[in-house]
Amino acid sequence: MKNIDNDLFLRKNQLEGTMYVEFKYSSAEKEFWNEDSYYINSDIFEYLLDVFEKSKADFSMFGENYFSFEEVDNLISSLKKIDLEGIADKVIKNSFKENKRIEKTQIINSLISMIQRLEAWLVKAIELDVIVIILGI
Repeated sequence: MKNIDNDLFLRKNQLEGTMYVEFKYSSAEKEFWNEDSYYINSDIFEYLLDVFEKSKADFSMFGENYFSFEEVDNLISSLKKIDLEGIADKVIKNSFKENKRIEKTQIINSLISMIQRLEAWLVKAIELDVIVIILGI
């Protein structure tokens, strides 16, 4: 599993391997692996999957997902309501870390940072009047 105490909303030059979900605007030049895209490791993204599925009925982690402006608004609202402690508990359960109290704080702080950056990126899409595309693994 990806080290969760680091940045989780990554740029292409930060990637290690290929198991990532790509976030890009419809204005992107290339179909996949854009320099301007952001990426979330698929292991981390699985903890957020239900938020994306609730925001877009036909969301697929294994394909292209085009979000309408209404779906982007739904996603932003859902991200604001996310259960960070619940996700942190699941990560801890799956990672078998020794010092869970410190680890939980690190996980929550990393998730907060990722969600804030993702929300800002989504808001910018609306301002730029571009469609959000999320490409599954």
